[in-house]
Parts: sequence; C-alpha cells; structure tokens
Amino acid sequence: MNFTSLMHLLSDNIQAILLILGFLCVVVAITFLTNIFYGLLALGIILIGIAFMINYEKGG
Repeated sequence: MNFTSLMHLLSDNIQAILLILGFLCVVVAITFLTNIFYGLLALGIILIGIAFMINYEKGG
C-alpha cells in the first residue's frame, strides 16, 4: 500500500476514525478517573451504541 492510497483511505473514513478515537479517549478517561469496572461498563455502552448506529445506517 503506497502513501496516496493510504491518504485516500483516511480521507474517505475520517469521520469514523475520529468517532472511534473519541470513544477510545472517553473510555480511557473514565477508566483512569474511576476504576476498570466503570471503564468496561462505558466500553460496553459505547459498543452497543455503535452497533445501533451501524444497524440504523444499513436500514435495518
């Protein structure tokens, strides 16, 4: 994979990449501020939210 195809892939999916990075930052912050159990709870809620967004996007 050369540099131009990588840049094309990133520019096409920039919203999804930023969404996932934002969710990751939220989960890490919750985990560091409280404990691992609340971090896992936040991760589960975020993954369920992503699943619902994907389902809604596909029209299901």
